[in-house]
Amino acid sequence: MPSQRHHEHGDLFVKLNVKFPDTIELAAIPMLERALPPRKPTETFEKNVVLEEATLDDVDTHSRGSAREEAMDEDHEEPRVQCANQ
Repeated sequence: MPSQRHHEHGDLFVKLNVKFPDTIELAAIPMLERALPPRKPTETFEKNVVLEEATLDDVDTHSRGSAREEAMDEDHEEPRVQCANQ
């Protein structure tokens, strides 16, 4: 959007509130299919394929140190053995 104070253009943000209907009349479906982009085909699988839905959790990397830091901490807990000079 042009600015009256500056010669630079700014950003235009548009907020839309869309309310979807709970049901659609069968007569409206062909009109929606013409107005909207084509549907993606539904992915199908063979009958012997077993699918399970899973959700992934984000890993919290800040709560623990790295594996190298943990390994170095373990090294310091054990007493060190030195070779005797002859």
